[in-house]
Amino acid sequence: MTTPVEQTAPRVQSKLVIVLVSIAILALVFGVVWMQSSKYEPLTVGKVAPDFTLPDLNEKDIRLSDFRGKVVFLNFWATWCKPCREEMPSMEILYKNFEKDGLVILAISIDRVTTKKDIPPFVKALNLTFPILIDSWGQTDKRYKLMGVPETYIIDQQGILREKVIGPRDWTMLDNLQVVTQLLKNGTKSVQAAPPLT
Repeated sequence: MTTPVEQTAPRVQSKLVIVLVSIAILALVFGVVWMQSSKYEPLTVGKVAPDFTLPDLNEKDIRLSDFRGKVVFLNFWATWCKPCREEMPSMEILYKNFEKDGLVILAISIDRVTTKKDIPPFVKALNLTFPILIDSWGQTDKRYKLMGVPETYIIDQQGILREKVIGPRDWTMLDNLQVVTQLLKNGTKSVQAAPPLT
């Protein structure tokens, strides 16, 4: 015959096992959620802009880091995006006015394979002369944590992100150009003042 103490011992052990398993499962879930959330942390001002290599309309590979020493205006857009279409003419004016001062505009189309054919007519209709890059497979989506289009990233001469703009802007308005003009004006001074790369 078993005593009450002997009867409760297996129950305590099984409860202990259940508690330990529950803690282990919670720890695992927390770890997975934490690792997933770090993938979606937004790209913040002051960090190095993630490098990439993408083809332009002529299938020539363009690499972001090749433009170190210049201010890069990196714009994400799509042919089906009405605000992108409205924003592009002001980007063209910006490009024509500041290219000689060291401004580079790279406009990355996120059109997928099905709408890729619409890119050349779009560019031609708006008379765009700045480089158009194609990211049909979404290489840059995760690196730049895109929320949508249009999105613009202003990158300084050291490759550091200095401004992030979600949504369209009229790039002919002086208020919208403060970061760009300041970086171009400072030139090498801003390079020296930039935080060191880690």
